[in-house]
Amino acid sequence: MATDSLIPLSQGAGYGVVVGIGLAFGIGMVLVNKFLERFLSERSDHTEMFMVANRGVGTGLTASAVISSWMWATAIIWTVAQGYLYGIAAPFWYAAGCSIQIALMTVLAIHAKVKVPNGHTVLEIVRLRYGKATHVVYIFLCLVTNLLSVTSMILGAAGVITALTDMHIIASTFLLPLGVIVYTVAGGLKATFLTDYVHTFIVMVILCVLTIKVFNNSIISDLDSFYNILVEAAKTRYVEGNFQGSILSFKSKGSIIFGLVHSFGDFALVIMDTSFWQKGFAADTAATMPGYMLGGISYFAVPWAVGTTAGLAAIGLEGSSIFPTYPRKMTTEEINAGYVLPYTVMAVAGKGGAWALLLVVFMCVTSTTSAQLIAVSSIFSFDVYRTYINPHATDREVIRVSHWSVVLFGVFASAFATALHYGGIDLNWMGYFLATIICPGMFPLAFTILWRKQSAAAATVSPILGLITGISVWLGTAYAYAGELTILSTEAQLPCLWGAIASTFSSAIYSILITLIKPQDFDWRLFLLLNEVRDDDSNPGRNWLADTKDLDSVQHPYPPEELKRMNRAAVIASVFSVVIGLLTWVVWPLPLYRDYVFTAPKKPWILNAFAMFSPGHLSPGLWKHPQDRAGDFTDLSYWIDLAKVLERGKFHGLFLADHLGVYDVYKGPANREPALLSGAQFPIGDPL
Repeated sequence: MATDSLIPLSQGAGYGVVVGIGLAFGIGMVLVNKFLERFLSERSDHTEMFMVANRGVGTGLTASAVISSWMWATAIIWTVAQGYLYGIAAPFWYAAGCSIQIALMTVLAIHAKVKVPNGHTVLEIVRLRYGKATHVVYIFLCLVTNLLSVTSMILGAAGVITALTDMHIIASTFLLPLGVIVYTVAGGLKATFLTDYVHTFIVMVILCVLTIKVFNNSIISDLDSFYNILVEAAKTRYVEGNFQGSILSFKSKGSIIFGLVHSFGDFALVIMDTSFWQKGFAADTAATMPGYMLGGISYFAVPWAVGTTAGLAAIGLEGSSIFPTYPRKMTTEEINAGYVLPYTVMAVAGKGGAWALLLVVFMCVTSTTSAQLIAVSSIFSFDVYRTYINPHATDREVIRVSHWSVVLFGVFASAFATALHYGGIDLNWMGYFLATIICPGMFPLAFTILWRKQSAAAATVSPILGLITGISVWLGTAYAYAGELTILSTEAQLPCLWGAIASTFSSAIYSILITLIKPQDFDWRLFLLLNEVRDDDSNPGRNWLADTKDLDSVQHPYPPEELKRMNRAAVIASVFSVVIGLLTWVVWPLPLYRDYVFTAPKKPWILNAFAMFSPGHLSPGLWKHPQDRAGDFTDLSYWIDLAKVLERGKFHGLFLADHLGVYDVYKGPANREPALLSGAQFPIGDPL
């Protein structure tokens, strides 16, 4: 692990960033939310605002939130480590394993937005369709996904902070969620959208600068010198499974297995992580498709560019005097703990780079953790408290439970990460292990919103059987390959790949077979009975379902024109998913997977990675969709209009939202006539 001679920053720097900046962001978000409450009537002490941001978030914020949800600190750290281990192919496969999932989640988000317009969590949908037993199963599966996600983030980030500052790893483990808890409790999901926007923009800019520094230091001055040091390093480095053992070959067995395991895990993360569903519910109807698509495309460049440049730079610079570990090589423990990125940044950018990376890691982990905390709080408040403990809970009572859930889960996740650390579990083990555990519920949960025939028995039993199958295959193959079950044998690539495949596809097979025995014929209109959580003087703590027996009289809250537009968006998103999948997994990489080593004329591969990254880091922050509702904080015109209104002083006695065209959250948006739908007229039908 890191020794004192390798640590560029003081412990004070670590505590200053983790505690100081964390609390500063927390206080800043509290003030922003007070402003929103005072002038825009956006009250985070109301459930609809806390959980789903009043379902009116625009494209820019949605895109930045999607990127933020995907930009784990561990993702940036891990892709660099894999680039160091396997060469030029690994970062591309990591990036390819991120984009298709966002594209498919776009389809699911649109279906959920139309079919369950008043939804808060995906678990509400499960309960309404299948009942209590299935609901409890998916509460467990989703909580496990959220817990493993947060602990993985904390483990990786705490390790890097320790490498940069010598801050005790347990201190950083418990203090990292502190600022997140403050602004999440204060502002709810809208606060996470706002901090996602700020964090994402800052992180992208810093990563862009650090990537440039790879080509501008005392050893590397341009692409030619970069290529030359890689060629020299390749002479003494043989990668098992690569063509000719070269780090410059795209034909890499280790890279593609890494990409597959990572892809399976990411598919499960977007579907089983309730925060992605919440952001879909929170997005404005016009922003769902472009927001998710923009986020998916923009994020592709991040792991590809950072992993390629920093991972390969670590290989080339490890033998030079500017590398922190010189004259020795990095140890396996340092690589698996995620130290490749901080050591590389220290080599090319010195102490300033260490400060920048410390800020990047902190912002990544806090931004992603905030969404996880909101997701978990929604599970405990809606799916546990309001469902089984106090069915007639008022808005205020639900919010109180949500706040306590944020605090308690943050503390528990830190404690769990501490236990894993002392148990010898590192970033690499968590990265490979994750897919086996979280994949079993993926297909059954997607079928819940896409396939009316899936039965309650299939939805309940198939993920349990899939989990048992996946764990059995994972442990069985680990023992078969290594002859023992240890941390090293269970984090090996092939056992983790077989475990992920078994978990994923066995649950799908179980679901289909059980459904064929006795299929369900679900009426999608039942989802329209779900109520929003709003209190008024005449009806406090109203039922979660509308009291109606006649489904033919059910009205959809969206007007027919909007439903038609969202139906078109679902079709476009489906086509987009197919195109992205073919491009990133077939058309682009497979022709490169051959007996070939990149030569000097192929330097544009690295240049393209960086060139794609540069505009990609700006697009979510500057995007404004023409159909976005006024009040999107990513739009410069919003702030200009706001300044004009404040200057005229016309906000006295009125909601500022009236001047800016933002609908009053208590009255609902204007000019939205509901649609009366029969079963045959439902706007988005069965795609399966």
